[in-house]
Amino acid sequence: MKKVIFSLVAVAALSSTAFAGKNVAPAPLPPLPVPEKPAQQDVIPPLGLYIGGGFTYAKSECSCDSNVKFSDGTSGRTHEGKTYGVNLKAGYEFNEYIGIEGKYLYTPWGDKEKTLKHYGLYVKPNMPLTENIDAYALLGYGKTECETLSDSYKGFAWGVGTEYSFGTKKAGAKEGWGVYAEYLRPLKKSGDKNLKVDTVSAGVAYHF
Repeated sequence: MKKVIFSLVAVAALSSTAFAGKNVAPAPLPPLPVPEKPAQQDVIPPLGLYIGGGFTYAKSECSCDSNVKFSDGTSGRTHEGKTYGVNLKAGYEFNEYIGIEGKYLYTPWGDKEKTLKHYGLYVKPNMPLTENIDAYALLGYGKTECETLSDSYKGFAWGVGTEYSFGTKKAGAKEGWGVYAEYLRPLKKSGDKNLKVDTVSAGVAYHF
């Protein structure tokens, strides 16, 4: 009899402990750390303005229907001059694919009496090849003064070039220093005086 009573007491004690354990609230878990988002900085794009300058080689060729007296005192139907000088340019890039550019060429050195001057305004389509290298075209209108014929001419002009930028682009636009090389045909006139001028230029540019 005592054994039975002892067994019932043991079972009751275990049952009380089990039910009491159900009422014990579990310990709260510590909150998980939430990583902070880095502060987002606004990228201010460059202004799109640039200037540049360097050296230019020019070759002029004249082929006329009849004898012409040239500025160096000679006369004939054909004449050729090779001169050297400087080029200056300034422009604005609307985006990384299109811009406008004003250009000035002056070649007072080399063959005497064959100085060339050119003023032009160009539309500048641009094609990014890499992060630092762009290729571009020049399509515009200009005035060219050719001392060989002591005359000036106005008309269509075109060219192609490439530029290497030392800085990284911001919002697709260039900023800082770069170097460029380009070919430009500022003048080609047909008629009784066929005149053709070709130039090759190289220089440095700075983008604001």
